Amino acid sequence: MKPLLFTALLLGSMSIAKPAAAQGNLVVDVMEQAVGSAPQVMASKADIERANAAAARLKAGPYEFEVNASGGQRMIDNPLASEDRYTEWAAGVSRTVRLPGKHRIDRDLARLEVELANAAFDQTLYQERLAFADLWSEWVLADLLTETSSADASEARHLAELEQLRVDKGDGRQIRADQLAAEVSMVGFQAEQDKLTAATARAALLARYPDIVLPSHPPMLDLESAEIAQTLESSADGSPSHRAAQLAGEQARLRARRARSDERPDPTFGVEFTNEFGGGETSLMARVTIPIGGSARREATREMAKSATVAELNAASVHRQLLQLLEVTKQSARMSMMLYDESLKAIDMSSLVLGKMQRGYEMGEITIGDLISSRRYHLSTQRIAAEQRAAMETSFLKLIILGGETSFSEN
Repeated sequence: MKPLLFTALLLGSMSIAKPAAAQGNLVVDVMEQAVGSAPQVMASKADIERANAAAARLKAGPYEFEVNASGGQRMIDNPLASEDRYTEWAAGVSRTVRLPGKHRIDRDLARLEVELANAAFDQTLYQERLAFADLWSEWVLADLLTETSSADASEARHLAELEQLRVDKGDGRQIRADQLAAEVSMVGFQAEQDKLTAATARAALLARYPDIVLPSHPPMLDLESAEIAQTLESSADGSPSHRAAQLAGEQARLRARRARSDERPDPTFGVEFTNEFGGGETSLMARVTIPIGGSARREATREMAKSATVAELNAASVHRQLLQLLEVTKQSARMSMMLYDESLKAIDMSSLVLGKMQRGYEMGEITIGDLISSRRYHLSTQRIAAEQRAAMETSFLKLIILGGETSFSEN
């Protein structure tokens, strides 16, 4: 029966030597479907309509025509006058006119209002994709570990059954069968724990994105594709966060220019028609009113100038943080690739050791305890390989998001 035991061990040793086959870029497709239905994304999309209305308001300007009217009676205490009571009235219309330079700045501010809303929408998508990546990565890791531990439990169960069969036929010792039964209990617990962890991770994804349909097991990125390899050359310049920070800086500079131009107040032009002495005197008057700017306008200019400086520094800070995050993620991807390759080599080596231990056990030179220890070591290398594969998935998915490469899933 020992050759049967050896065969079962070797079959089990190959359970996760290689990762599951990649399924194109289905992961990116699932991510885009999920984040598109997120409430935060829908709210940000609706905010674009608000920005369009705000832009129209800025273009139209804050001023409107004003109409004024007044009336009354004049009484004259003069015995020589033909009448001592006259009805008099006045009416006029006026409007404050925005100076041409201010009009141009307001048009630019209106354009930026819409661009900022679109950038905010892209940034919300970006943040939601990162949230999806975190939840997805937890599911991938738990599922890979579940696959490993389930195969381990099945293999241990089969080995215990074979050893018990030997005992029943009088060709083995019960203590060895009991040791293998204890091993089945331990690895079965690990498999059940991994299974529950995977189910919890999948439930967390569905709780955040209830409108998507998830497969029973997560698909893997196609790490052999050229598009995935190109993510290692991603740049932070196309990041929505960087774009939003740049637009906010441009908006702050324009507002500072607008504040400086407001130091020269807008004039108000008007005309007024008056009727006095019951029509005995009439007049048509033109009026120009220009406010005299004071310290409040100058301080507003200073405030906006400082705000522009702060916005530029914030943009530089965001860019630096993005560069740091991108570089760290690239390094994590490279390291996980290297460690995953090393873990596969470790699996091959532990398979050889396990085979030698089995032959020693058949010759009576190795105890069942030594064989179980070797088997546990081999299975630990498989779990390490699963962890590194999940780390690769996480790093490359985040590189896709950071580099704004989600569109390649449509190719």
